[in-house]
Amino acid sequence: MSLLNSKPVKVMLRGILAPLSQLFIICLLPFLYTAEPFYRIRFGTVYSQRIGHLAINADTFLRRLKAEGWPPRTHYFFFGFDASNQQLFEMWQRLQVPGFRMIESKWGTRLMFAWRPILTRTRFWEKHRMSNTEYALYQDRTPLLSFTDQEMARGRQGLAEMGIGPDDWFVCFHVRDGAYFRKWRPQYEYWWQKNDFRNTNLDTFLKAAEYITSQGGFALRFGAHPDSLLPDTGNNRIIDYAGSYRDDFMDIFLAAHCRFFIGSCSGPDMLPLIFGVPVLSANHHPYNLPLYRETDIAIPRLLMRENPVDPVPFWEAQEEGFFTGWKEAVSHHSSQDLFELLPPDPDDILAGCKDMIDMLDGKPIDDEAKNLQDIYASQYYSHIPDYKIAGNVAPSFLKKHQALVERQERVS
Repeated sequence: MSLLNSKPVKVMLRGILAPLSQLFIICLLPFLYTAEPFYRIRFGTVYSQRIGHLAINADTFLRRLKAEGWPPRTHYFFFGFDASNQQLFEMWQRLQVPGFRMIESKWGTRLMFAWRPILTRTRFWEKHRMSNTEYALYQDRTPLLSFTDQEMARGRQGLAEMGIGPDDWFVCFHVRDGAYFRKWRPQYEYWWQKNDFRNTNLDTFLKAAEYITSQGGFALRFGAHPDSLLPDTGNNRIIDYAGSYRDDFMDIFLAAHCRFFIGSCSGPDMLPLIFGVPVLSANHHPYNLPLYRETDIAIPRLLMRENPVDPVPFWEAQEEGFFTGWKEAVSHHSSQDLFELLPPDPDDILAGCKDMIDMLDGKPIDDEAKNLQDIYASQYYSHIPDYKIAGNVAPSFLKKHQALVERQERVS
């Protein structure tokens, strides 16, 4: 390791460069204010090191500007490096949008972080944030990003290597297990433990995978650096893409071209979203957060008390304040510890998969399920603007768990 890369030298350089760079931006600010009536410049950093944020933050930002109208004489410069997925980062970089540049630069990013304490107090900083409730922006499923002809050929070749032909259809399923974060940043173990409630077991998805193959499709286990390989199912149409074939390019290609995506309420769920692909959230939390589009289906996690007898009804959890009073989508809340989360039921995931295939085949849901969806949305989603155009809970889940959703009259 070179002397410049040693930790003490890096700390010393930051101590020297941070004040100098802040002094520079103070000198630059008069120019930015002077130029403002003629040409507006905005700076920001890319959420590049988590794939969900690399996908949704940039996509939401650009969709909003597209919907509201691009501000005249304005240019946005976003800096990032060490992207969680280089293919996706490069697709954002090559996007031809006037007034928008995503720049890959380690030193540029560090400069932005040094400037940020000052710039965030001005009009020149763009936070580039999202709330996960921008439903109106996703009614148009047309993706902003596209693949080149060469990339399409590369993607077809990648499918062929897994035995998937040009006329075959496939579904990706992602099983969050926590291994990715521990390999990426092991020093943050305390934080990863706080998020382990979002993990689930690979076996719970296999019934759905078998059903997909029985309908003529392929089921591809999706993800990066999983903690275990897919067990031998004896079914060559269930493919461990994450364990045997994974690369940055195919991550994006598969998420953009699968028939639908079975997610774990985790970052990769955002990839199919930005490409207009329907999502079945099989491990959904919290229960009062709808997915983005009417073609998306949620299977909520059931809640249990410390000494369980039966699952806690959602209306009861709502009355006790579980995840109420929020302003945007969050995984953690002051009420987080009120209940335990039950693991997803493989039969619920299987039934939700059938619901999704029926929907994509154009089969309408029955009146009972539609009524339950309306009741659920009114009771648990109505705190969010535009909830009526958001996703729904799986019809099969609502019919099975109606007593947990709809308050029952108590008989004295």
